[in-house]
Amino acid sequence: MFWLKTRIIEGKGSLEALSKEVQGYESVLILASKSMERHGFLKEAEDYIKETGAEVFSIPGVPAEPSVETIEEFLPKVREEFQPDLLVALGGGSVIDTTKALKVFYDAPELSFEEIAFIDRFSRPKPLPKLKTPIIAIPSTSGAGSEVSAAAVLKREGIKYNIVSPEIAPEVAILDPRLPGTMPREVARNSGLDVLVHGIEAYTTKVANPFSDAMAIKAIKTVFGRLPRSVEGDPEARAEVHYAATMAGIAFLNARLGLAHAMSHKAAWIGPHGLLNAIIIPYVMEFNAGKSEYARKRYAEIARELGLKGAQDLIGAVRELNEKLGIPKLSDLVDGETFMTRLDEMAEKAYRDGLIAFNPVEAKPEEIKELYLKAFYGK
Repeated sequence: MFWLKTRIIEGKGSLEALSKEVQGYESVLILASKSMERHGFLKEAEDYIKETGAEVFSIPGVPAEPSVETIEEFLPKVREEFQPDLLVALGGGSVIDTTKALKVFYDAPELSFEEIAFIDRFSRPKPLPKLKTPIIAIPSTSGAGSEVSAAAVLKREGIKYNIVSPEIAPEVAILDPRLPGTMPREVARNSGLDVLVHGIEAYTTKVANPFSDAMAIKAIKTVFGRLPRSVEGDPEARAEVHYAATMAGIAFLNARLGLAHAMSHKAAWIGPHGLLNAIIIPYVMEFNAGKSEYARKRYAEIARELGLKGAQDLIGAVRELNEKLGIPKLSDLVDGETFMTRLDEMAEKAYRDGLIAFNPVEAKPEEIKELYLKAFYGK
């Protein structure tokens, strides 16, 4: 099955489409990142909405890593003062995920996070009821794919958990490449490599299909071909990687993700999500290829699309791209003592993550622990 709820509007200057998309709404709440306020895009969005006669409220400076605590902080004001009938997320994946989670608890205040989150794959979260407040997502970074996905990732006590439901997938995504043009070099690098990991993992899950494959392959080829130039600030390459991020989002919306994501979610306390994925993915690919003929075959198919020969060539190419872009080891991000004290807990929680069920190989806690150690030492 292939599914996409979100209508996509793309092109330079497409932020202007807001003036049409908000017609008929009375109260619009924008959640925005600091950078979108700083670069003037928040004001531009507010102006387009005001043109329609709707009342507009803004929460600028949404934190970079969405957490349950952030949602709890925002909710009283949203319920009592703003009472929006439309939500607009203007920023990176974190802003979009925060908006999705806010929608859940705004529309269904009787729910608790523990009831509806995928705490682990051995528990069944309560399905979300029908939610009424639509979301327009306007990504400013090129990585998360949250503008089309049915998932929101939230931190609780330094660990990331998922809320997954078609109810939280945005109704509209506006992809204006002017916005990612403002990304600092490091953010462009980390988010772009997140796109690559989304593509590789979506292509190699147990539930991949020909339609998700097409999106995943296009995203992977774009990252290999264009990310180095995008990182250096080339506007055309930035735009291409921006669209590739949404394609990869569509791929994993349908095919899900795998072990690298399960591991990076449980190591969220160490560093940015895209960076952790980039560090971990070569070790996960080696592990999958060593144990699964299906994984080797799928990696070889990606390799051929890139003009390479087989699975090992692809793993080598991923390592080379990481090296070219200056991706560190985990040991460069966290000291050994702190890492070792949390290693067993991370491995156990990654083993219990729902995404493990979609990985070509079911990794055991001891094997996951070994992969974390390899990523830490860079071996």
